[in-house]
Parts: sequence; structure tokens; C-alpha cells
Amino acid sequence: MLIIILIILAIIAILFVIFKHDENSLFVVGLYGSSIAMFSGIIIYTAKIGGLSDTQKIFLFMSPGIKTWFQYMDITLDRLGYLIAVGRYLFPTFLLFIAMNYSMIPFIRKHKVSLNFLAVPALVFLILYYPRIFYVLARNRFVFQSILMKAAVVWIILYLAVSIFLLVYEYISITMIYYSKQFRYVLMSYISLALLYVLYCFQDPIQVYQLYSAEYMWTAGLSYANPALTLFEWVILSTGTILFVTLGFWNSIGYTQLNIEAGKVDVSLQRKFDTASRGISVFVHSMKNQLLSARVIHKKIDQILVGENPDLHVLRTHTDMMCQINEGMLLRMEELYRSIKTNYIVLRPVPVGEIVESAVNRFHQKYPDVSVLITMNKDVAILADRDHLSEAVNNLLLNAQDAIAVAGREADGRVELIVHEERLYTVLEVKDNGIGIPKNVRTKIFDPFYTSKNTNSNWGMGLYYVKQIVKSHLGSLRWESTPNVGTSFLVMLPRYHKSGRLASKGLRGRL
Repeated sequence: MLIIILIILAIIAILFVIFKHDENSLFVVGLYGSSIAMFSGIIIYTAKIGGLSDTQKIFLFMSPGIKTWFQYMDITLDRLGYLIAVGRYLFPTFLLFIAMNYSMIPFIRKHKVSLNFLAVPALVFLILYYPRIFYVLARNRFVFQSILMKAAVVWIILYLAVSIFLLVYEYISITMIYYSKQFRYVLMSYISLALLYVLYCFQDPIQVYQLYSAEYMWTAGLSYANPALTLFEWVILSTGTILFVTLGFWNSIGYTQLNIEAGKVDVSLQRKFDTASRGISVFVHSMKNQLLSARVIHKKIDQILVGENPDLHVLRTHTDMMCQINEGMLLRMEELYRSIKTNYIVLRPVPVGEIVESAVNRFHQKYPDVSVLITMNKDVAILADRDHLSEAVNNLLLNAQDAIAVAGREADGRVELIVHEERLYTVLEVKDNGIGIPKNVRTKIFDPFYTSKNTNSNWGMGLYYVKQIVKSHLGSLRWESTPNVGTSFLVMLPRYHKSGRLASKGLRGRL
């Protein structure tokens, strides 16, 4: 079982290298590598010294042939001891750096670079435990060995405790269910690895260096060949470790990285806009929404004129709305033409309230009688192209109301626009209690020109357009949906910090 864990760790480490290219992935690879080093050394060491029970042999080696192969492997005790030491002292260091990298505690974020000195103790221990240096400094100096072993244990406990605290604190601080579900498995993967590490971390590599000496037996006769668990307990722990490490890897891909593809393109505050594929879709889709709004108003005017005594006041109201739509269409046509002509989306600091207000106003041009429940911090600022991002959020709001209409829930329909500040993101969530997204179309919803609605009035550019706009804002678009319950779309944008402290005064209401 232990060999299977090491193989899975090696495979996942390789996948991290392939799919992720950020700082945290390097720490994770280091954590897995240190675990592989430590447990590989322990497996080979126990194979060489023998004296194991049948259950221990099954857990460690799985077959007598594998044990024999390890037993006669050409490697000295000095190298085995140092291999174990490398894993023992690097594991808590990498775990602490992973925890600090996830942490949103202001002090840690502010002093992240200076906190690199926390790697120094591990380097000191690795120097002291290097065989040639160890034999010069510690051979036959049992008092020094005792101090060294106790100092190592205290340091390991401290680093493990701080790491687990930071990870758990980060988990309980998450307010969004989307992130919480992802990070839950990430957290459990690190805790399960830490539990496996703890079973052997109190045993010092000195016992390998001094196999035939009794002084290394310093705590209740602990030895690498004397595990603390039964075979059944080992199987439970190993199965849980394999499960949570696999789930943790899968969820960490989406949790710690904006988008795998986005990492392959140049990042700048002024994003190049592809005129052929994106710019035209922006232009066309924006005009389509305006024309559809005008179409709805035109039908209402026709209904009024058909009657015997047309209500001139209502008629005037609708014609004024038609005029506003036309003026707005001309204005936005000029804005979009200008942005496409320059071939750029320009990101500038914008209060998120302006994006929300603009998106809701555009939404009300089509659905003037539908209210949107707004929850946000009005002082949050984001880097955005005001027109394009507002249009993208407007499209999500329109889709939400359309989903409510399809579900036949206009009477108790609920369209929400929620602004979260979560970890490194400012998240604009559009939520509805509509029909949800059927499973058979979930892989197609972002395809250009795909639509599940009436193609006479919908041209299928909505979600494709939204996704392209969000990508151009250095962000990503996520979604969750339950059939016949509702859907949430999450526009995840990198948080923007301007000079000075932003107030945290909240705003909640209907527009």
C-alpha cells in the first residue's frame, strides 16, 4: 500500500509540472517529492534490517519479491539515512510555504518574500545530517545527538501545527460555497499526507546512521521497523490518503489558477483583442440585445394600437423607451466600433458599482418590470473595460431571466447579482432560480452560435461572448447548475488593490 501511495504521488507531481506553472505548484511538487524521498528510504531500510511481521511486509512491500529486491539494493546506510533526512526536513518546510501561499492573512501577504527565511532551519538540519558532517560533529557525542534530535522534533511540530492552522483558518474563512467545496478536498489531501508523515517523523535518521548503537532509541523504543498502527489501520489511512490526494489535485487545478489556457498568453493591462473572432462577436451581440429589446416594445405598441381606445399615456411611455433604446444603440455602437477599431480592451480601475449599475440598466431595457437583487460592497474597485464587462454581466442577467421564464416562474422568479471578495478574486455572481442547465448541453453552452432558445430571436453568442470578455479581463468564468433549481455564473476577476484602505461599507437592495 505504501508503494502505491508513492507511485500516485509521483504521478500527481508530474501532472502538476505539466498542467500548472505557478509558485504553489512548485511547493506541491516539493512536498510530494519529500514524501517520496522519506518513505522510499524507510521502505529500503526496513527491507534490509528485516525482523518484520507478515502484516508489515504486506503493507510495505506487497510481495516477497519486492522486499527481496529492496533488501539487496546496492545502497549504503549513510545514503539511506540522508535520503530519509531530506524527506523529513523538507516536508514541513514545503507544507508551511503551501499554507502561506494559500493564506489571505494580511501580514503574510505583505511579508511573503521576507518569510522565505523560514526555509533556513531545514537547510541547517540538512547540513548537520549530511553523513560526513554528522560523523565529524556528532559521532560518540550522545548529548549533542540528543539535543539535535529534540530540537528537530520541536521544529517539526511547530511547522506542522502552524501549517495546519493556516490551512484550516483559510478554509473556515471562505464564504463562497464554490470555493469552499474545492478547498475542502485540497485541505484534506494535505492533512492526510501530514498524518502519514507524523507516523514516522518522530523517529530520527540517526538510528540509520548508528544501526548497531543503542543511543538512538530515545523515545519508547521507536524504530522505523516498529510501526504504531495495525494493518487494518494502515489500510484505512492509506486508502484515505490516496483518495484525498487525488481529489485534492483535481480541485487545486481550478482553485489556485485562473485558467490553464490564460497562462499561455501575454498578460498586460491592455489586452490585445482579436477583431475577427471576438471583436465582431461583441459588436453583433450587443446590437442583437438592443434590437430584441426594441422588438419587445414594438409588440407592446402593436397591442395598444389594436385596441379601440389606445391609452396614449402608455403609448407615449413605450415610444419614449423605444427612443432611448435607439439613442443608446447609437451611442454603444460608437463605443464598440471605437474599441474594435483600436483592437484593444483597455483595463482601468473602475468601481464595481458602476459595472453593476450599467449592467442592470441595460437589463431593464429588455425587462423593465423585473427587479434584480443586488448584494455588494460599493467601494470595491476592479480593473475593467467598463462597456465590455457591463455588457457581459448584462448577458448573464438576461440569461438568468430567460431561464426563469422557461421554468414558468415569473411570479416568484429571483435574479441576483452578488459581488464577493474571495481570496485573490473579486467575483461577480449572477444567480437565478430558473430551469437550470440540462446535462446533455453542458459541454456546448460556450460554443459560438449554440443556443437552446428560439433561434429566430437568439443568435447563440451570449455565453461565448461573455467567456471571451472575461478572459480578456485576466479572469475566468465558472458556473454551477442544478436542473429545475437554478444556475449560478461566477465571473472571477483578479482583485485590484489601489493605494489607501478601501472602506467595507456594504450595500444591499433592489434595482
